[in-house]
Amino acid sequence: MIETKQGRPFLETCDEGKEYLFVLYEYIDGQEPNLEICGEKIGELVGWLHKLLLDYKNTLIERDDRFFVERYMKILRKKNYPFADTYAALGAKFWERVKDCPMGVCHGDLHRGNMLETAEGKIYLLDFDTACLAPRMFDVMVMCDMTDYFNLRAADIVTTRAVFQSFLAGYTRYVPLTEREKASFSDWVVIRHFQLQATIVEIFGMDCIDNDFIDSQLQWMKSWEEQSRAGISEQILVGDTKK
Repeated sequence: MIETKQGRPFLETCDEGKEYLFVLYEYIDGQEPNLEICGEKIGELVGWLHKLLLDYKNTLIERDDRFFVERYMKILRKKNYPFADTYAALGAKFWERVKDCPMGVCHGDLHRGNMLETAEGKIYLLDFDTACLAPRMFDVMVMCDMTDYFNLRAADIVTTRAVFQSFLAGYTRYVPLTEREKASFSDWVVIRHFQLQATIVEIFGMDCIDNDFIDSQLQWMKSWEEQSRAGISEQILVGDTKK
């Protein structure tokens, strides 16, 4: 962050009766990192961040099922989506599985597009505008989920396993995770679809999605759930702890 001439981290100004607040940042010349190559390094960085933020004293908005699940349910009901009850049952079931995951200060939108890696290999975390108090596993899942949002493919699930395992090797140097937390990764993937769809609609309006799109997302989540029920995703995402 670049300080003003007065040594302040932000600049306030007024134009035509409107007040504006600007934060100045230095330019970083980099590109989105490849988690298949540097997953462990990024895991260590995120683990260090989560541990550091344990001492954060200021108040942040707390994210719970009202944010992760219910926002989207309200949208589906407003749209009179015919299978809203199916969505509601799915959301309630998966939230029940993750609701006791340990909370912490989270980035809130920790995907690869919010990171930059320089030519020297230094990695920067960007865009903390959605920072919140939430289950830390949400940050972990968003970073490691390599599946296609629209088309669930077996190859992407295998890639997700590899990235998650590599990420954990670095992350757990700072933040230990129980086996139940690790297993909750699969549940958070489904919840992410609820959360992100709601955010998309809030930004672009109710008409940006139609019933066909909502149907396809429901099928995506059902397919993921079937794999979880069969034990496939646990084997893929948690792995054999004896190895």
